[in-house]
Amino acid sequence: MRGSRVQAVVNELQGEKIDIVMWSENQATFLANALAPAEVSKIFLYEEKNKVEVVIPNEQLSLAIGRKGQNVKLASSLTNLEIDILTEEKIASLYAKM
Repeated sequence: MRGSRVQAVVNELQGEKIDIVMWSENQATFLANALAPAEVSKIFLYEEKNKVEVVIPNEQLSLAIGRKGQNVKLASSLTNLEIDILTEEKIASLYAKM
């Protein structure tokens, strides 16, 4: 039966909504999975600053951020990184100024 294990967990949590994220030891891959269903174009990881810049297509911005920033907050909590979401358009304009 589809989703029976997930339903069992949700029922145990009295209907609480849950997100399931595919684990990866690679931080960039794990971060991209945590931001799904938004498509991630590029990830710039700055381990020494514990920060990451994620580039996404312009039309995916609201999907990546989520309602009231919920998606990016969850991804930040899961990865223990400060996350900046940038659109491809913003990156292109930054590089054009250089």
